[in-house]
Amino acid sequence: MLEVLMGLGRSSLVPYWIPVIVWTGLAGAVLLALAAARGLHPLAGYRLRQSLLLALPVSVLLAPWLPVPALMSRAFTVALARPPVAVFPDPAAPIELVGAQVNAVEVLLGLATIVVALLALVRLSSLARDLRHLHRLRLAAPALDDQAADRMLRELVDRLGVQRPVELLEGPRGCVPMTFHWRLPAIVVPRDLLRDCAALRIALAHELIHVRRHDYVWAVLGRLASAAFVFHPLVRLLQNGIDRCRETSCDAEVVASGVAPPEEYAEVLVRTLAHAQVPMTAVAAAMATRSPTIKERLKTMKRFATTDVTSRLRSGSAFAAGLLFLVTTTLAACVGRTEQPDSSGAATAVGSGIILHPTLEPDTIRSISRSLEAAQSALRRLEIEVTYLRERIDELQAQADAIPRTRPELPPQGELYDRYGELMHRLTVLNQMLVERVRQF
Repeated sequence: MLEVLMGLGRSSLVPYWIPVIVWTGLAGAVLLALAAARGLHPLAGYRLRQSLLLALPVSVLLAPWLPVPALMSRAFTVALARPPVAVFPDPAAPIELVGAQVNAVEVLLGLATIVVALLALVRLSSLARDLRHLHRLRLAAPALDDQAADRMLRELVDRLGVQRPVELLEGPRGCVPMTFHWRLPAIVVPRDLLRDCAALRIALAHELIHVRRHDYVWAVLGRLASAAFVFHPLVRLLQNGIDRCRETSCDAEVVASGVAPPEEYAEVLVRTLAHAQVPMTAVAAAMATRSPTIKERLKTMKRFATTDVTSRLRSGSAFAAGLLFLVTTTLAACVGRTEQPDSSGAATAVGSGIILHPTLEPDTIRSISRSLEAAQSALRRLEIEVTYLRERIDELQAQADAIPRTRPELPPQGELYDRYGELMHRLTVLNQMLVERVRQF
C-alpha cells in the first residue's frame, strides 16, 4: 500500500502539484492587486477572475506537454525528491542497503491526490445534478404567453445589443428570474412578475445581459474548475468573487443603460428575493442571489451609475483577461516541466563508493538488494574457507618439517618416506585450493 501511495505521489508531483503551487503564488498576487483596485469596474473584475480560475486546470493539462527547460522547477524537485541510496558508503564497513526506506513526502502526496480525486467526484456529481434539474425545468416550463412581455423582451433585445434568439418561459411559483442554456438561452420568470411591468423590465434587462455575455457557459466552466480543485481555498475565494462581480456588473450596466434608477432596482431585488421559494442552482445566472448582499449591489450601482459599458470597456476587459490567462497558464505549466533523468546508467561512482540513481524503481532496488546480499554471503564463505586453508597448510608444513632427514636437502629415508610424500601431496592440493579461493575474491 505504501509503495502504491509513493508511486502515486511521485507521478503526480510534476504534472499536478507543482503547477498548483505556482498558480497559488500567482493567483494570490493577482487577488491582492484586485482587492486594492477600488475603482475597477466589476465587469473587469469579473473577466480577470474568470481567466485566473480557468488558468489553473489548463496549466495542469499543459504541464506534461510544454517543452520548457526545468531551471525554475529544480528547486521543487530537489526539495521533494527522494534522496540517493548509498550502496557502499564505506568499503571497510559491512554492506547495508537502505533502498527500501519509505518517503513520507511521497506518501502524503499520494494520499492528498486520492482525497482530491474523491472530492472532485462528489462536486462533479453535484454539478451534474444541477444540470439535470435545469434540463427538466426547460422541458417542463411552458412558453410565456403574454404579448406585453414579448414586446418588452424584443425592445430590450434591440436596446442591449443581444444577437441571439431568446425564449421566455414561465417558471414555477416562487422561483426567481434566471437564464440558462448555451445554444438556445431561455429566460425563466414567475407568473407573479407579470403584474409589475417595471419589475419585469428590470428582470428581463438583467437576464438579457447574462445572455449577451454567455454567462451560463462561463458559469459551467467555472464550476467544473472549482469541482476539480475544490480543496483549494483560493479557488473558493475566486468563485465567490466571480459570482459577486457577475451580478454587480449586470446591475451596474442595467442602471447605466437607463432602464431603472438604483433605488427602484434595489426595491425589485429585495421584493424578488423575499418571495423566492424554489432553491436556485449554482449554474444558472439568477437575478436574485443572496451573495452579494443587497447593500453591496446598491453601493456598486450608485458608484457606476454613470459609467456606460462601452465596447471599449468590454474589449479592454477581455484583452486584459486573455493576457492574464496566457501569462498565468504559461508560467504554471512551464514550471511543471522537469529534466529527464540521465539514461547513461543507473549508478554513478562517487569517491570510493557507488550511489544508486534516485529515480530507480522499488522493484529494481529490491532486486539489487537481494543480489548484494547473496554476494555478501558468498564473500564471507570465501573468507572462512581461505582462513581454514591457510591454517591447514601451516599445520601440514609443520608436520612435514618435523620428520627427521639425513640431510636438510634430501627427503626422509626408510619408513618415514611414505608419510612425508602424503604430507607433500596434501600441501600441494591445499595450495591449489587457496589460489582458487583468492582468485574468487
